[in-house]
Amino acid sequence: MEKARARELLERYRDGRCSDAERRQVESWYLQMADTMSDAALTEADYARVDKNLRSRLPEMQQTKEKRLRSLLPYAAALAIVCLSTWWFITNRPAEGGLVMRGATEDILPGGNRAFLTLADGNTLELSETQPGIVIGNDGVSYTNGSTVVDDPSLATQIQTLTVPNGGTYQLTLPDGSKVWLNAASTLRYPGRFDDSERVVELDGEAYFSVSKIRNRQNGQTVPFKVLSAGQVVQVLGTEFNVLSYADEPEVKTTLVEGSVRVGTPVGNTSVVLLPGEQSSVSTQGVVKKAKVSLKKEIAWKSGVFYFEETTFAELMRQAGRWYDIEIRYINDVPQASFSGVMSRQVSLKTLIEFLGESTAKFTLKGKTLTIDSDMH
Repeated sequence: MEKARARELLERYRDGRCSDAERRQVESWYLQMADTMSDAALTEADYARVDKNLRSRLPEMQQTKEKRLRSLLPYAAALAIVCLSTWWFITNRPAEGGLVMRGATEDILPGGNRAFLTLADGNTLELSETQPGIVIGNDGVSYTNGSTVVDDPSLATQIQTLTVPNGGTYQLTLPDGSKVWLNAASTLRYPGRFDDSERVVELDGEAYFSVSKIRNRQNGQTVPFKVLSAGQVVQVLGTEFNVLSYADEPEVKTTLVEGSVRVGTPVGNTSVVLLPGEQSSVSTQGVVKKAKVSLKKEIAWKSGVFYFEETTFAELMRQAGRWYDIEIRYINDVPQASFSGVMSRQVSLKTLIEFLGESTAKFTLKGKTLTIDSDMH
């Protein structure tokens, strides 16, 4: 969003002249700000100054609905400065369109904490939506708050599977202390206990890994950590990285945040070593490449944020389909628009579509199916 448009929108919000969609847009900036801007970027004095400025310009928010927004005003003020000096929200929007709500379902809420744990005997447990994740221990499985999921020491010798459906996210602490955040429509298979030679997990979908550095008790060497996914192997010693490996994506992508990893294919000698800020891509033909990327974009989902940067219409809708647990159907051609901007993943589907603004497509939501018609004639 250019400076003039951002300033105009803030002024309209201040005066209470925003439409519902515009108001949600401004408030969405606030909600995701704490996750996308480092506290270290501004001092306490800076926060106090911009907080005072913003409070004098924006109307008081409702006591109940926007209590959380008020608590994030310092971040919102910092964001106001950012969005007035740079692009911020959706750009590159083509002509005209709209969202048509039909059928019994008028809107779809965003995803949340949802997952299923499958044990070696085939027994599947639906995990609590009030808990963010589980911890694998010697005595069984517990939630992050310490409450018991399964009290069975024999699980330490078994393979477990954590499945996160469409519309969900969940965290997992592995038996070596490594942490994994799973995105929607993702599955991770792992042992209840790792051996001293190597640590191996299998991923379908997308996950962020924070791998603990563990040494072999006999020879003192670091025990390697491997992530197997469609057509690639990621070898790790101790690091943080993101793997995107969905079946409907054209490539498998690994993005390195900290440390160093080697990414290769299961068959052949093709591999690349990644440094922080680099991403590898493995094609369906087994071609491995790497490039510099924006870390904010690639791992934004972990912080509950959509981050679009020249994102194609098709890619944006694949993300929406997984997060809102909907089927995407196209009539005629897929729109060729691209989008750049940031917004909270805690908005509803209708709000997401409204934020896209005018487009060359008409959106029809019926039940759990979103039909997109690019022919406006």
